[in-house]
Amino acid sequence: MRLAFIARRALPQRRHLGLVLAAVLAATSTPTAAVAATPLVSVVPARSVGFDGLVYASAYAGSTVYVAGSFRNAIVDGRSVPRKRLAALDARTGQLLPWAPATNGTVFAMTAFGGSLYVSGKFTTVAGQPRAGLAGIDLQTGAVGSLRHTVTGEGRALAVGGGRLFLGGEFSAVDGRAARNLAAFRLADGARDTAFTSGADKEVKALTVAGSRLYVGGSFHRLNGADGTVRLAALRLADGKVDTTFRPATPYGVMALTVAPDTVYAGLAGPGGRVAAYRPDGGLVWSSVTDGDVQAITYLDGTVYAGGHFTVACPQRSRTATSWCPADLRTQPKLAAWNAGTGALLAWNPKSNGKWGVLTMDANPALRRIAVGGEFTTFGGADRPHFAQFSAPCPYGCGGRSGSRAG
Repeated sequence: MRLAFIARRALPQRRHLGLVLAAVLAATSTPTAAVAATPLVSVVPARSVGFDGLVYASAYAGSTVYVAGSFRNAIVDGRSVPRKRLAALDARTGQLLPWAPATNGTVFAMTAFGGSLYVSGKFTTVAGQPRAGLAGIDLQTGAVGSLRHTVTGEGRALAVGGGRLFLGGEFSAVDGRAARNLAAFRLADGARDTAFTSGADKEVKALTVAGSRLYVGGSFHRLNGADGTVRLAALRLADGKVDTTFRPATPYGVMALTVAPDTVYAGLAGPGGRVAAYRPDGGLVWSSVTDGDVQAITYLDGTVYAGGHFTVACPQRSRTATSWCPADLRTQPKLAAWNAGTGALLAWNPKSNGKWGVLTMDANPALRRIAVGGEFTTFGGADRPHFAQFSAPCPYGCGGRSGSRAG
C-alpha cells in the first residue's frame, strides 16, 4: 500500500487476469529476457471508446478486447451507449462492438479460453440468466453458457489450465459447500472439481497458469494448508498439490501476476509497492520499488508493464526484496515499464491520473498491444475515461483473427 494508511475495503481490486502460456518453466533455468528485444509501446494511447465507471478486468481474444467492471455505459464520441458492466471492442480500431450481455453487479475478473469468456464478481444475473458470481459467456454471440454455480463471497481472479477453470477471491463456499478462497471447475462439464486440492486461509488476488503450474498470489499465509506458501506459491495442475520446487520468499502481498519464459513477475503491495521477478525455483531475480500498490502487470516483447496507484518509481533495482530504492525516485504516475531481465526502469511514461489509477492490464502479442483499465480518466492530459490501449510498431504486420460482432 501507499506509505500513508489506506483502508482495506477502499481499494478497488483488479484481478489480473494473466496470459495462459504454453512454455514449460524448468526449475533450474535462468532468465532469458535480458533486454527489451523490440520497441516499447507508444506513450500515446490509441483511439478507443471509454467508459463511465471503473474497469476492473480486461482480456484479449484474437482481435477483440473484452472489458468488465462497474460501468453502465460506453462513451462513444461523447455519447453514452448502454453496456452494463461488460463490453467488447475491436482491438485494432478501438471501436465498440455489438456484443453486450449485461450483469446486475460488478465484474471483477475475466479470462478468455476456447469460445468462452469466463467472468466472476458481485452479480447474480448475466444477460437475464441466474448466475451467482460465476458465468461463462459465448465470445461471439454473448449467450450465457451452462456453467452455473453459487459463489458465497466475491471472485477476484480467474485462470484456465489443465482442463480446469480456476477461481480465486474472497469467498467461503460454492453451491453451499465449503470452498475457501480458491476453487477448480472442470471445463468438460462445468462441475466443481473437488479432486483438485485447493484452498487458502486469506484472499487470493491473482492467478496465472504456465506449463504444469498454477501460480497463486494474494494475502494468504497458507495455501492448501502447507508451510512455505506465504503470499505466492504454485500448485501442480495434475492434482492441486503444492509444487515444492517453487519456493519464493515474498515479503508483501501479491496483487497481480504474469509469466514469461523462465520468469514469474508479480505486482506487490508493501511499504509503497514493488514489481518483482522470480526464477522457476522461486529465487528472486530483481525487485523494484514504487510508492503505491502495483495492482496490474503484463509482459510484452521483453518488457514488463505494470500499473497501480503509485506516483513515482525507482530507476534502479533494489539490493534485496525489502530494501528501499538506492536512487532518487522518478515521477511515474500510475504506469511504468521495466526491462524484464535486468529490472531497470525504462523511459516510458504515459502520465495517467486518478487516486487508484490502473486496475487491470493484458497483452496481445499478435497485435503488439496492451490494454489498460482502471479508475483513471486521462493520459498526458488527453481524455481516456477508464480504458486505453497502447500499441508498438508491427514491422511485418500484426496478426489476430476477426473480432466478435454479434450481440
